[in-house]
Amino acid sequence: MITLNSEKGLISVENWDDITSRPGFVANLNPREHTLKAVIGQYQFKEKIPCGLSNCHTPHNKGYIVSTEGGAETNIGKDCGRAYFGIEFENHARKYERDLADYENRLALHRFSFQIETIRELVHELRSGERGGDWCYKVAQPLHASNRGVPEIISRKIGAMLKAQQRVLSISRQATAAETEALEAVEGRPVPRPHTIEDPIAEIRGLDALDPENNLKQLLVLKIEEIKEFEGKEIDSMSSKELRQWAKWADTFDEALEKAQTAIVAHRALLTPENLEPFRRLLSNYSDIANFDAYLGRLTEPRGIPSGSRS
Repeated sequence: MITLNSEKGLISVENWDDITSRPGFVANLNPREHTLKAVIGQYQFKEKIPCGLSNCHTPHNKGYIVSTEGGAETNIGKDCGRAYFGIEFENHARKYERDLADYENRLALHRFSFQIETIRELVHELRSGERGGDWCYKVAQPLHASNRGVPEIISRKIGAMLKAQQRVLSISRQATAAETEALEAVEGRPVPRPHTIEDPIAEIRGLDALDPENNLKQLLVLKIEEIKEFEGKEIDSMSSKELRQWAKWADTFDEALEKAQTAIVAHRALLTPENLEPFRRLLSNYSDIANFDAYLGRLTEPRGIPSGSRS
């Protein structure tokens, strides 16, 4: 593949013959008789191409196509360019590579701009409807935020499980004398008394939904807000830095939407009364039990928990 800077802009050329057949191309150019004007192309092949300088002709896989002040063109490797044309060649090569990056980034952003309406429709589809992204985000909030309708002991336990990357819910209790003695026999050392052990009671499905990377507000709502800022930009007037930043941003959308789809599946697995009911065993206070039962009951409601609910 060859990327060539022509009068009509950067173009891709597939065959080396398309380069050697260009008017002015010289396969045996004497660098002492020519002054470098510009780097106009870059190429990379599996097969090696001889250097076009008359005092070199070293075969190489990657190189540049250059033009001279007299109108001649030839191909040279990077080492030859530096050796025979010095810092001037390096400056021209950097300019070409910057122009190439700008061209590719600008092209990517124009492609992205044509996809915006499709993205908006997909995001709307993911967010709306029964047990969609909006429902999942709203209903999951009480599980990792204190005083949002789920007893604090449960939200703290969930936070600890997420931090430890633990997906099995366990309950702490004091070991019996027999259990402590058995542990001492296994470990071959005294165990402090009283000794606490953890009894596993249930595997909690979909707990990954509460990981920060699966934040549906970030993946869906805020991403669309960023599009509004992008639409206010003129792509063809962007600087190299802006083109680089926005192209990198646009490249994150496919991954964000895939993550959002995966996160919604995880939320739906998590947010069922059957899956979360084992947390009830952490509670002893009647008021906490009543509040958590009310929360579990709302998980079957399509609209979820009303915003601002604290019951």
